[in-house]
Amino acid sequence: MQSFSLELYPTRGHIHISFYKNVTNAEDLRKRLLSHDQELSYAFIDAKVVLDQFQLLIAANDAVHHELHSLLKTYNINESLRRFGISNSSTSIVVVKVGGNAEEVKSHLSTLIHGEEADVGEFSNSVDISSIKKYYKIDNKVTDQKEMLDIIVGSIAIKSVS
Repeated sequence: MQSFSLELYPTRGHIHISFYKNVTNAEDLRKRLLSHDQELSYAFIDAKVVLDQFQLLIAANDAVHHELHSLLKTYNINESLRRFGISNSSTSIVVVKVGGNAEEVKSHLSTLIHGEEADVGEFSNSVDISSIKKYYKIDNKVTDQKEMLDIIVGSIAIKSVS
C-alpha cells in the first residue's frame, strides 16, 4: 500500500492506494458494495482501467473537492460503477481509501479481500488499453501511455468543472 497526502485538503488525511491480484471474492465484495455495506468505505476499482496511480490521485482529489464543497454529482454512479468498479469476475483490483490510519486500513483490507497484496506499481500489468481508450474516448492512433495519461487527467479535470 502507498499513502499520499492531499496537499489542498490536509485535514482529510491521506489517500491510501492498494493493489490486489488473484482476488477470489470480488463477487461478494461487489454485492456488499451495491447493498451499501458501511464497512466498505473504499473505492474498489478494476485494475484493468487504471493506467497509472496519478490517475487515481487526480480522481480522489477531485472527489474530495466535490464532497467538501457539496458538489457531488451522483447521476452517473451506475455508469461509473459499471466502467470502473469491480465486477463479479475481477481478479486484479485497486483499492482507494481517503483518510484513516495506513496500518489500520491495510489490516482491515487484509480481512476483506481474499487475494494477494502486491506492489502498487504492478497494477500496470493488468491494464486493458482498449477499455481505457473506449471509456475515455481516446483515439486508437494514440499509443504512448504518457499521452494517454495526459488525456485521462484532462478528461477528469474537464468533468470536474462541467
